[in-house]
Amino acid sequence: MDESFGQPVGAAFQMAYFLPDVEAGMKWWTANFGVGPWFVIDRIGDTGVTYRGKPANAEFRIAMAYSGHLNIELIQTLDDGPSIYKEARERRGYGFHHVAKAVPNLQEAVATCRAHGFVVLHHSPTPGGGQVYILDGGDDGPGMIELVEDVPATRKVFTAVRRASMGWDGSNPRRDFAEILAVLETVD
Repeated sequence: MDESFGQPVGAAFQMAYFLPDVEAGMKWWTANFGVGPWFVIDRIGDTGVTYRGKPANAEFRIAMAYSGHLNIELIQTLDDGPSIYKEARERRGYGFHHVAKAVPNLQEAVATCRAHGFVVLHHSPTPGGGQVYILDGGDDGPGMIELVEDVPATRKVFTAVRRASMGWDGSNPRRDFAEILAVLETVD
């Protein structure tokens, strides 16, 4: 069974949380659950992003780490521009934001979701290659749904983050995401 994302392809592999302060969030997860190391992108979102079908330039900070086989993503907005994060804060406040799964055919998965009434809120490229769509999870859902394109570069990114967590001794808990992007040089 392929577990490049920490879970079988198609299963939920990530829980994401929207916070007012990513740094405080990383410390909380590390202190209470031993999660780490965290790989941080201090500024992302300005290029190639759409929000509700229109170009968007809101910027945000993200941090990613694994707890066992589960990827934890922390998100903080850096401005008050229109975005899925501003929308989430206005609708539900801070807290749980989305659950993600990797899909081998992203466009087909998005079309299927749309056919079932889900609304695309966000589309963006991912660091290193690939793309993601975030859809409204519906009124009964706990948050949004992220579809991550399952391509070699994305697999390598998540595999590298997961491997860094295995046997982590607590040292250097905050790392630059550039360390992870370096693994892409070996993409077949």
